[in-house]
Amino acid sequence: MQLRFNILSVAFCLGLPSLAFGQFLELGDKVPAGTNTVVAMDVAALQATPLAKKEGWTQKLAQAYASRAVFLPPEADKLLLASQLSANQDFEEDWEVAVLTLTEQLSMDAIARAEGGYVDEIGGKQVVWSPSDAYLVPMAEKTLGIVSPAHRQEVSRWIEHAAHPHPDNLTPYLQRALSKVTPETQIVMAIDLKDAASPHRVEDRLKGSEVLKKSSLSLDQVVALVLSIQGATIEVSVGETARAKSRIDFAKPVNMADGVAKRLVHEALNRLGIQMTDMDNHQCSVVGKSIIMEGDLSSGGLRRLFSLLEVPTTKFSELKEESAGEKAPSAGDMAENSQVYFKSVTSLLDDLRGDRSKQDTRGGQDGVWMERYARKIDRLPILHVDDDLLEFGSKSAETLRIMAGARRGAGLSAGSQKAALRTSSDAGGGAYGAYGGGYRNYSYGYGGAGYGYGGVSGATSNEKDRNQITRQEQNKATGTKNEGWRLIEDATAAIRREMTKQYGVEF
Repeated sequence: MQLRFNILSVAFCLGLPSLAFGQFLELGDKVPAGTNTVVAMDVAALQATPLAKKEGWTQKLAQAYASRAVFLPPEADKLLLASQLSANQDFEEDWEVAVLTLTEQLSMDAIARAEGGYVDEIGGKQVVWSPSDAYLVPMAEKTLGIVSPAHRQEVSRWIEHAAHPHPDNLTPYLQRALSKVTPETQIVMAIDLKDAASPHRVEDRLKGSEVLKKSSLSLDQVVALVLSIQGATIEVSVGETARAKSRIDFAKPVNMADGVAKRLVHEALNRLGIQMTDMDNHQCSVVGKSIIMEGDLSSGGLRRLFSLLEVPTTKFSELKEESAGEKAPSAGDMAENSQVYFKSVTSLLDDLRGDRSKQDTRGGQDGVWMERYARKIDRLPILHVDDDLLEFGSKSAETLRIMAGARRGAGLSAGSQKAALRTSSDAGGGAYGAYGGGYRNYSYGYGGAGYGYGGVSGATSNEKDRNQITRQEQNKATGTKNEGWRLIEDATAAIRREMTKQYGVEF
């Protein structure tokens, strides 16, 4: 409470726009305890920006998904996303919650119809269960909460928790991050990383750092710095374009050159599987206990960044004005909706694939994005979409998860081998693939495309052995990744031909 009072007092004295900040703090009172990641969006301010208007960020989900970088529910005024992410496990989520202040009241019946779910009652509240694995909960007048996964008992506890103000739900670091939201800086994303780093993992990874080897920094010095990490915050200012200011905060002074700091950050992001090519051109500076990077964000960069934490479902923004007795869709409706779905899936795949010539040839640098984009595909609107096309989307998402899993498996296998450094037997890399069952008239078997590798022999604990293990595991993951993309490309071409033939329009 004292921290909140101090921040609000400073904002007031400096004449800062603390009204929006205060609203975000109020929304923060409603999120679950244990939140370590937040995204705050001033939707009303974003809607007025030239970039949002140009890319249709507030258009209906089905119409705009393929082109926009960020989806803004048009009914929302302020939006706070909260989650518990594990930085040591590829940023896996335990849960995610969205709390929105609305410009209009939405009925639970309309939401249930749009979501394809049903109205339930939990804790005396009329709520909506959604097949998107989420519950939608009216928190107060013109305030909507969305929680995923849809664990009914946990939702009941959250409803009870949110009924009473909890000013200390958010950590001091996250509260300070929310104070950065202004009409000019409309989006702020922050993760509290205090005490998140494990000493043995930090030391092991830094021992293999090529950047550290080429610098004058000592291993112990950098390990101590990383273990003191407090969190990371990204402020996004949207106008004609989007510009990001990213900062990593530590409890210790950052005693290194700007260039070394930038290279270490890039190396760490690549190792975590969250490579951001936009950041290659960002300016980096070391200021006290922080590393700060600033530069422009492309639409693809925005899409990747905000795939880390998204509204659990956005289908409630669809069809809310349609009646419950909607007539059966025509062939034209099916064709149009299927075209939009196909374009959305292929746009996401193209965005994820990017320019392969610019990617790290060792592969595995985008494992987290593959997981998140698979989730994006899962959450696309599916009403009145061809069943075969939905199967294509589902299997494409599954294949992305397999490719991401190969990356994680390579890291785990390399870690265990390095720990033991003993002779290992040949191992197959994978019999992976989601297309084995095929669509109606075609089949894409991933029939045991193994990527075997020989174990490290002569197991002596030296750098050569460690590097050999890393290369072998990376090559195995790269083989799985390349085969996955081949399958997706073959399936895309086949489903395009099938849909064009069936509906008589170009897909």
